[in-house]
Amino acid sequence: MKPIIQNKKDLIFYNKNIVRKIKELADKTNNKRARVNIHKSLKSKTNEMIIALKKGSYIRPHIHPNSKSESYHVIKGKMNVYVFSKSGKKIKIIKMGDYNSKLNFYYRMNKGYFHLPIAVSNWCIYHEVYSGPFEKDKDVKYATWSPKENNKKIINKFLKKIGFLK
Repeated sequence: MKPIIQNKKDLIFYNKNIVRKIKELADKTNNKRARVNIHKSLKSKTNEMIIALKKGSYIRPHIHPNSKSESYHVIKGKMNVYVFSKSGKKIKIIKMGDYNSKLNFYYRMNKGYFHLPIAVSNWCIYHEVYSGPFEKDKDVKYATWSPKENNKKIINKFLKKIGFLK
């Protein structure tokens, strides 16, 4: 089962049930995350997703082209977004939470930075908007200085290095 629910409708709206569904999907995956694609196609000019990111999930630091923007709006929970230089130097940690958390609830990147979103609470549910169309091989470049998603020991060492784990 893919951890993705794909919208096929022209008029779409969601309530709390979608959060329950994507959390259930994420719980069944090795990478501890799932999403609903709100856009109908990867060719859409705007790609929108609601993402369930469980604590312990690792999304390898990556960068998008300067011609593309990306934003996150936290619906529930908390996460940190680590922003890095091209060489892997930590530039900023954006601490995010829902509106009532008094943390940043929204962020947007108007040019490419290497970044790593990571859940701080047990779950972080967030709305992501990305400039489409989306072509993974062109739109996502992984940081060569970061570990791949398949080696927990090396990932934990990296997360300690950037100050997320102690």
